[in-house]
Amino acid sequence: LCCDLEAFLLQAEEQFSQMDFVAAGVLYEAAILSSKRHKFLNEEALANELAGYFYLDTGKKMKSIHYFSQALQKYTEWGALAKASTL
Repeated sequence: LCCDLEAFLLQAEEQFSQMDFVAAGVLYEAAILSSKRHKFLNEEALANELAGYFYLDTGKKMKSIHYFSQALQKYTEWGALAKASTL
């Protein structure tokens, strides 16, 4: 369950660092979908935030805005208002 989610995020970050942007994008999306499926708001927020940074760093500003918006929404739903305010 949550181990799959954590593995997806770790693999996404690894692929990002190795500049395999296609694989990284797929893995970030898998992490988001897994957290959504299991109703882990905090993990969904984190996965969206990391995807936002990924897309921002790869020059896809509009896509990054979408993921940062999702992260903000999920952090707020979770009650992590201080974290939400940093986005």
